[in-house]
Amino acid sequence: MTNYYINKKQKQLLETIYQATHKNIFEKTQNLISDKQNTSLAIAISLSKDKNLYENLENKDFKKLNYEQIAKLIETNSKYKNIWIQIFDSNLNSIYRSWTNIRGSLNFRPDLKKIEALKNISTSISAGLFNVGIKARVPIFDENNNFYGTLEVITHFDSITEDLVKNNISPIVIGDKSIKKNLTNPLLSKLFIDDYYIANENVDMNLYNYIKENGIENYINIENFIVENGYLISKYPLFDEKGNNLAYIINFMELNSINLENMKYVKIQAILASVIALIILFTAILAYYLRDIKEQNHKNKILLDSQPNIVIITDGEEIIDANKQLLSFFPLAKNLEDFKKKYICICNSFEDLKKDDYIVNKDYDGKNWVEYIFENQDKNFKAAIKNSKNELRHFSIKTSTAKIDLSIIVTFIDITNEILQLEKEKNEQRNLFQQSKINAIENTLNSIAHHWRQPLSVISTIASGMKLKEEFKQLTKNDILLSCDKIILNTKKLSNTIENFSNFFEKDDMASSYSLVEMVNNVILFCETIFDENSINCEFTYSEDFIINCSQSDFSDSILNILDNSIYALVNNKNKADRYILINFSNKILSIKDSGNGIEEELIMKIFEPYFSTKHQSFGLGLGLFTVNEFFVRNLNFKIELKNEEFEFKNKKLKGLNIIINFN
Repeated sequence: MTNYYINKKQKQLLETIYQATHKNIFEKTQNLISDKQNTSLAIAISLSKDKNLYENLENKDFKKLNYEQIAKLIETNSKYKNIWIQIFDSNLNSIYRSWTNIRGSLNFRPDLKKIEALKNISTSISAGLFNVGIKARVPIFDENNNFYGTLEVITHFDSITEDLVKNNISPIVIGDKSIKKNLTNPLLSKLFIDDYYIANENVDMNLYNYIKENGIENYINIENFIVENGYLISKYPLFDEKGNNLAYIINFMELNSINLENMKYVKIQAILASVIALIILFTAILAYYLRDIKEQNHKNKILLDSQPNIVIITDGEEIIDANKQLLSFFPLAKNLEDFKKKYICICNSFEDLKKDDYIVNKDYDGKNWVEYIFENQDKNFKAAIKNSKNELRHFSIKTSTAKIDLSIIVTFIDITNEILQLEKEKNEQRNLFQQSKINAIENTLNSIAHHWRQPLSVISTIASGMKLKEEFKQLTKNDILLSCDKIILNTKKLSNTIENFSNFFEKDDMASSYSLVEMVNNVILFCETIFDENSINCEFTYSEDFIINCSQSDFSDSILNILDNSIYALVNNKNKADRYILINFSNKILSIKDSGNGIEEELIMKIFEPYFSTKHQSFGLGLGLFTVNEFFVRNLNFKIELKNEEFEFKNKKLKGLNIIINFN
């Protein structure tokens, strides 16, 4: 019954999750298309405001229209690629196309049949001679408000599909077979499946071949979504102005990328209910059989065999009795006597994993394994045993709280899945730290750039001056010598910068004893140029020093992450006259506070969570303060406290976030 209930509930929940995922994919696609339409319209409106546009069109001087260069400029400096600009007259004749020399009538386009589409600002999605695209139109009028024609910006689905890929969604944009008759010059993609045109040039070829082999119409005729071959396949239809099928965006999402975390809770709840039911059943059976002592052995056997875990009765040297789960785990033994002939004690099957919490068959200060567990019931002991398939299984071992005729009841609970889950979480933790290291490298490169900017500027100025004097025939030998001396001086500064940064990061990752004050001063010196460029006043005061045993590089990275957050807060929230970072160390407490106005109180509890950040996504991944907490709290067992504080400094009333690290 439990299994039936779990399967039913999980099936219902899975269908709900798939429905929600399809809805999210559909809305994500819809929003991206809407954003692309708005962007295309903004470009079209901007281009239509060119004062020389009407004059060039009236003179038919299309060479002066530099829209090819404008399109390339947009492509170079934004994520939008393949931007086409078209101008057509009031008779729907294309008189200018930025991407081709082909000209002609546009009467075949259904989105241009209404005069309002020509004389009013409008957008549409339609198919033309060259591709399926997003069109944005702005009318062109002369000085007498006479309608002259329309400027149209055409964009495609490149950026939309790229954004979907970033969200673990692999899209294929398929033009309906009805557009093929007008699609005479496909440019961005040359791919067809039967009469259906593949409109996105960055299509995943594996998925292209997949739908080609399985029949493309099986996917364009999907009502909403299907689950097939490890994918959730969702359809987003596109229609023309008359409501006819124009194109389809078929989105593929791998099922293993969908969060199914809630599925396990259904199982846990059902199992807990089953356990409670089993306990009630156990109590009822016990009450019934206590009335008849003659059937005690029979009762005990029923109770043992009703347990889902391995249960044995032993003195630590030999098994007295066991339930059938033991024989299920060791199927080569026909019965308990056969098992005892081979193993005598279950402890002979324990694998030695060289871990303190894993029990092995040895002497524990004069006690055997089961006596040792019995007398240390506050500890969590485990055992590793290989089954008949040579698979290593992990068990949690619990004993009864009292002995029965010098024997102890021992329960082996299979926790293999939990152990594997812990290993998975450790791997994820390592990945988080790896991303944090990448962020640290990026910050280092930015800092080097700050330190190099001024010397490079000086060298450039000296070289330009020498060149200018030479052009005017005023360059003397003395000028050359003086300029070379200055260049050498500044190149030494560049070399010293590299050496200083190398010394800062070439630290021993092994734990050792270091001066806290010295390490904090080194980090402040490392950030000195950034402080100067952003007009930040950083002051470090201390009444004592503290020798800390840790990795010097991890300590420096953690302090650097804290300062980096303070710098970001100050630059974005305070004017230059009120930017302060105050660091104080006394009574083994390190306080780092800034005047950056602090953060919202409801966000303080989330600040140490991985991937949580109040910054824009281009300024970080939200791992900085997470790694600070991991280093000081989880690795070194110190305490960290966060709080917003109002304080006075240099007769100024300020407010900011105070990060307090307690080394007591």
